[in-house]
Amino acid sequence: MEYARGRAVQFLTRAAIEVDRRAKELLSVPGTAVAIGRGQKGKRVQDVVKSKPGEPPRKQTGEGRASVTYEVDEKALIARIGSHLKKMKALELGTKKGLKPRPWLRRALFEMKAKVSDLLSQIKDK
Repeated sequence: MEYARGRAVQFLTRAAIEVDRRAKELLSVPGTAVAIGRGQKGKRVQDVVKSKPGEPPRKQTGEGRASVTYEVDEKALIARIGSHLKKMKALELGTKKGLKPRPWLRRALFEMKAKVSDLLSQIKDK
């Protein structure tokens, strides 16, 4: 029984890592052009480029991407992936005030569905 639980924890951890990685990739599309010339580092050179509804949010500062993490509860056999930032939840789901959803977490999970299934089949085979 302990062997099976260990294998399940392994699977959950590998699956969480894959979804976490994809979510961070989706949140890595640059939004604001930044000058990189001498003496210009960090200075905005043009307006902010925002994502359209339905697209993942564009990276402005990197704060949202950096906040994405995962955890595996070995006792309950649950993996959680997400961000503690309220703005990331608002971007994912939209708001009552009119911000349309810009899904990044659900999209990452959907896009990694086949990879997660493949991981599960590998664990079953061993």
